[in-house]
Amino acid sequence: MARFSGLIVIVVVAMGVVLWAVQSPDEISFTGPGFEGSTSRAALALVAVLLGAVMALAWWVLAWIWDLPGRISRTARKLRNKRARESIAEGLLAAEGGDAAAAARAAGRLLEVSEDGIGSRKLAMLLRARAHEANENWIEAERAYSDLAREKGGELAGLRGLAAAAVKRGDHRTAIIHAQSAAALKSSAAWPFLSMLEFQTKSADWNGALATLADGEKRAILTSDASRRRRAVLLTAEAAQKRSTDAAEAERLALEALKAAPGFPPAAVIAARLALNAGRASKAQSVLETAWRNRPHPALTILWSDLKPNEDQRVRARRLRTLAEFNPEHRESRILIAEAAIADGDWPSAYEALLPLVTESPSARLCSLMEAVARGRGDREDAHRWAHQAASAPREPDWSDLDPDGRAFNYSVEEWSRLVYTFGDAAQLIHPRYESYGRELGALARVALPAPRETDATPPQKKKSPGSRGRKTDSDEAESLLRSYKPPAPDYAPED
Repeated sequence: MARFSGLIVIVVVAMGVVLWAVQSPDEISFTGPGFEGSTSRAALALVAVLLGAVMALAWWVLAWIWDLPGRISRTARKLRNKRARESIAEGLLAAEGGDAAAAARAAGRLLEVSEDGIGSRKLAMLLRARAHEANENWIEAERAYSDLAREKGGELAGLRGLAAAAVKRGDHRTAIIHAQSAAALKSSAAWPFLSMLEFQTKSADWNGALATLADGEKRAILTSDASRRRRAVLLTAEAAQKRSTDAAEAERLALEALKAAPGFPPAAVIAARLALNAGRASKAQSVLETAWRNRPHPALTILWSDLKPNEDQRVRARRLRTLAEFNPEHRESRILIAEAAIADGDWPSAYEALLPLVTESPSARLCSLMEAVARGRGDREDAHRWAHQAASAPREPDWSDLDPDGRAFNYSVEEWSRLVYTFGDAAQLIHPRYESYGRELGALARVALPAPRETDATPPQKKKSPGSRGRKTDSDEAESLLRSYKPPAPDYAPED
């Protein structure tokens, strides 16, 4: 800048001399102590121009010499920055590739080439921490992240590394403390909130997770729909935890969960079962009707049947049809219509209702129902065909949520924690028993099958011959199946 200013001054002076020469007479005389002379105006102008050029050149040389140390320093800084960038790139690539030694060497080079800048030191700390992570040396990694967390501007990255290292050591309590410290910083980062929520759900701290979720809602980290669904899962998980110790509070939590997400079947099952156990069948019925409108599930049908466990099978069939009418186009409602027809002994209607469903998706559950219909109609060959197909047909995920003893959604803490994300983010249920090939409730265990009637197509039972003693006939097998109904057990064990 100084060099440029000097050149401007020289140019201005030269222009002034030129203008003076132009306005002067053709002959210019000058005298001095002991001499006298004259020259032309053109010669004087030429001398002025040459003098300006010499002065400009001299000024440029002097300015270049003056600026030389600065240029040398800038060049050296550029080279150091280039080497620092190369060290960062090599170190991060080595750390990601698992070469801890190479990452550590790159971190050392970064410290060597850095001037005394804080930024380079923080990057070196981060690189050293990542190098120890690659070598699974979590003690040294925590030490490096701790140093980074004390640097201004490196707190967030350091705390995140400390939280991750604590998780690797299995110390979730310390990890939560680090995440809370990060959440207290003025930052828009989402990881502190998400980490705290994950740690709290894994440790079954449902109250803490609800408080963290509320804080996330204030910060607009989640969409409103995802937040409501996650809240429903957390409330239901807490209700499941308290239903054997504080039934009233558990029911309140489950009903609150249904307000947040009416289409969450586990909340409806817990709320309806607790209301039914408390003698409030009308409340349980209302909950089941609302839940069926939003998202039908086989577990809801079991509770619907339990509202009046000793009713006549024809009355029960009418009640099943009533439930189906709340969401008639849903697949579970169509299955419910078929089960009502089976309970009523209306085999043609049951067959007509089941056939399109079996054509769409021949699951083991549907094939078992078709087997019951075939036996009810007295078609032994067709029944055996459906039984064979049921043995190899795929299971239904929703149906697998029912244990063989009739309990529904018997989730562990880990499974509730996973459900927070699967249902919260995508509105999808998990099916642990389906994933692990666990045993499930039989397809006919909750359908009150009628006894054979004279008008049925079942051929009359013949008197057994001595040679057939101890061996079931076709009619014996059909009657045994038709009379095999047992009321399902509650969907959870009270001692849980």
